[in-house]
Amino acid sequence: MRAGSSLSRVAKYNENVVIHSLRRLGPSSQGPIAEMSGLSVQTVSAILRGLAVRGLVRELTTESVGRGRPRVIIDLVASARYAIGFHIDPALVTTVLLDMKGTVVASSSQDEVDLDHPGRTVEDLAQGATRLVRGAGVDRGRVVGACVASPGPIDPVTQAPWHSVWMPAWTGFPVGRALGTHLGFPVPVVKDTLAAVIGENWVRGGESLDATMVFVYLGAGTGVGLSLNGEPVRGFSGNAGEVGAMLVAVGARDDRRAGGIDNDPAAVVAKAHESGILDEPAPGPRDRRGVDRDFRRLCAIAARDGGDAADLLQQAAVRIAEMVLMATEIVDADMAVFGGPYWELVRPWYEPVAISTLAAPSARGPHPVRVFSTAMGADVGAIGAASVVLDQRYVPRAPRRASPVVGGSGS
Repeated sequence: MRAGSSLSRVAKYNENVVIHSLRRLGPSSQGPIAEMSGLSVQTVSAILRGLAVRGLVRELTTESVGRGRPRVIIDLVASARYAIGFHIDPALVTTVLLDMKGTVVASSSQDEVDLDHPGRTVEDLAQGATRLVRGAGVDRGRVVGACVASPGPIDPVTQAPWHSVWMPAWTGFPVGRALGTHLGFPVPVVKDTLAAVIGENWVRGGESLDATMVFVYLGAGTGVGLSLNGEPVRGFSGNAGEVGAMLVAVGARDDRRAGGIDNDPAAVVAKAHESGILDEPAPGPRDRRGVDRDFRRLCAIAARDGGDAADLLQQAAVRIAEMVLMATEIVDADMAVFGGPYWELVRPWYEPVAISTLAAPSARGPHPVRVFSTAMGADVGAIGAASVVLDQRYVPRAPRRASPVVGGSGS
């Protein structure tokens, strides 16, 4: 159902169009902004004046062009607004404070995740976020909201984890509501793959805002975030990007065991123990730290010795690349971005296979699919979560009837 807009919403929409144009262009003058936004120079000038009064943009310099008036170069003010992002992982919880331009100005992490009592972890998170903002010297009034990224599906009604495999006690726990009670404003919870693709667009900016992107998230699980012409694909319930069935189908072609091969680190580690690549007892199904430790050991052995360890990672790389090929063909993507906690660890095996697979002739046509590493570094989930706040507040979109509130104060 499409909804109409009041004049105030139209004004806010046009403001965001100008902000979006600056994110696409970088520092620029009124003329290029008007051309990109489709607004008149006079309208752009008025909007920029209003944004400057509120501290969101500023004049950087002037440029002389012939005999005409010098052009005033305008840019966004990175320190004008901030957002808090949380990423809850079974082995590590990360918090970041992100500025308007997508730069992390402060971050913290804790590995004391209480798998059985989520309320304790949430209380610690809220206290840590408050300390993070204060320690960065940021005015609390400039923090416009917070968001949580969590693995696995999220209940669209309660905003709670929905059947958390690694953290079963967290299933149904209202993480966002509990954090919001401590922080004093609403805190939505989104799937980590959705946060990742929103974060990539916010932090990378530039041409990615016009691209069709497949973001491959490599963490405790494997997922995909999709962005069509710069707009994230949320799906009916916000849980787009589940690719487990695709990976099982790809693996089933190469494995005689029913169900194929799972590519998550836990399954790869289990196979490494079965094959004798890793000695000592294998970690249990809920031992997230043990899986992390052994997966890193496996990658170190593969990098040092090659052999069976490298073959095991190479097999996983082929299956991931085939899954990415399917995803790029479905949405006719021109960018594939890889990231997540384990990306740099597996990059030596995964990246070459992905590049060669995506370079092969395809049903999608002759255009190439460019392969990138994420612009967000290792903290994809937390940075992506903070970006969700900025994305909802400053990306121009037509109003929707139901839209989660992510704001604190400021505009």
